[in-house]
Amino acid sequence: MATFDEFFETLKTELGEFAEYSWKSYKTAAIKDGKAFLEKSKADLERWTNMLAKGDLTRDDFEWLVVGKRDLAELVALKNKGLAKVALDRFVNGLIDTIVSTAFKTFV
Repeated sequence: MATFDEFFETLKTELGEFAEYSWKSYKTAAIKDGKAFLEKSKADLERWTNMLAKGDLTRDDFEWLVVGKRDLAELVALKNKGLAKVALDRFVNGLIDTIVSTAFKTFV
């Protein structure tokens, strides 16, 4: 079974690919803000992925918990680039989708 550290490293790679594909013009800022969000959420993600791997959480439960952390996404670098709220929300939604899909590829 995969470890949390493996998951977290894969998640950082996936974040880079997400930023490259979807946020090409703002790639550096997207990666910076995404990594900041991941670091702030790390302890919870570790606990939740452990529960996910054990079958104690469903995909919906896990996604709901991750969505609940969206307020931790300060997006300082992207805001400094002048992105509108709609674009910032789209980034956070994509980041959450990346976290959930990476967790399921890794642990389920």
